[in-house]
Amino acid sequence: MIDEDLDLALERQALEERTSKAALIRRYVRERLKPLPPIHEDPLWEFVGSVDADPVDDIDDFLYGPNARP
Repeated sequence: MIDEDLDLALERQALEERTSKAALIRRYVRERLKPLPPIHEDPLWEFVGSVDADPVDDIDDFLYGPNARP
C-alpha cells in the first residue's frame, strides 16, 4: 500500500501529465534505480560451464551427501 498523501500527489501529477499513476511510478523507479549489468559482465558468469559433470537426480545428495538429511 502507498501512503494516502503520496497517492494523492501521484494522482494530481498523473492528471497534470495526462498519464497513469502506474506510469509515473515506473518512471520514478527507473530514474532512481541502477539497472543490473548484462549477465556476461557478472564475475560469476565465468563459472558457468566450468565443471564437466553429468546431471544429478538429487542435488541435495550431490552437494551435501546422502546422510545430510534428518
